[in-house]
Amino acid sequence: MGHSRIEIKVILWLVASFIQLAALAQPDLPQTNRAVKLYEQNDLMAARNAILEAVQSQEESKHPYTWYVKGFVFKEIFKQIEKANPYSENREVAVDAILRSLEMDKEGTYVINNHNALRYLAVTFYNDAVLLTRTLDKEKIDEPIIFYERYKELNSVVEPSKDYTSKDLEFYKNMARACRLIYEKQPEIEPVYFESMERYYLKAMEVDPNDFQSSYNLAVNYYNKGVHEIRKIDHNTEIIELMRIQDECIALFKKALPYMQSANDIQPDHLGSLKGLMAIHRSLSDDITSAEYREKLESLINDGKPRE
Repeated sequence: MGHSRIEIKVILWLVASFIQLAALAQPDLPQTNRAVKLYEQNDLMAARNAILEAVQSQEESKHPYTWYVKGFVFKEIFKQIEKANPYSENREVAVDAILRSLEMDKEGTYVINNHNALRYLAVTFYNDAVLLTRTLDKEKIDEPIIFYERYKELNSVVEPSKDYTSKDLEFYKNMARACRLIYEKQPEIEPVYFESMERYYLKAMEVDPNDFQSSYNLAVNYYNKGVHEIRKIDHNTEIIELMRIQDECIALFKKALPYMQSANDIQPDHLGSLKGLMAIHRSLSDDITSAEYREKLESLINDGKPRE
């Protein structure tokens, strides 16, 4: 049912945009109006050629409606012909044309129509960013953030006062989780994903220092990486390699500690952060502090007050 409603809204928006495109036609813009008629006939490529001729015309290129039509036609090429290809050059052509129309439209005649088109295109960048987090490639690991920043840049033209704090936090955490999932499958082969996971959790904490998940998950990942390194040790491990692994593990446990402590400060009764602090202090040979956290943990469990 939800999908049907979304589709209906999209169809209604397209119908409204189509009506506005034709209704705004200008008698002194013959090439632009020809492009609109070709669009009405569902001949997008012919409409494209006509509007490209229009913007080359000395007279028609001075009119914001011409650039609005160019933006609209290229937007539809991106949507209908390219099937919303995230690497579409036509989408960028549409964006540039719409922005130019807005800049030229001193009386604001086409501002609503331009904003509707730009809002649609901005959202496609956001959708691409989200989809790309699910298919990360180490050669293009920062690609999703490029699309996400483009979304914010364009949407800010339409909604200049919009606060992106919650979206930033969600996006950075999603990027961190996506990187972690790939790293955990092949930790020896894909170390770049661990570094990116770390970077995006830190960016999330810059957005919201009191976000429990970011602090806790980063601490857990540091700790787990240390444990993973320890498990490499066996009876064949050379003494020099053993010392290197031990130093690396201690460094990772020390990195985990302040973030696990921060998570515990945010949610003092959380079982995970208490267990984490207990384990990290034990791994750093601080048995006294580890025992203190064990006592807190047991006390909370006995009182029936812990938070998962």
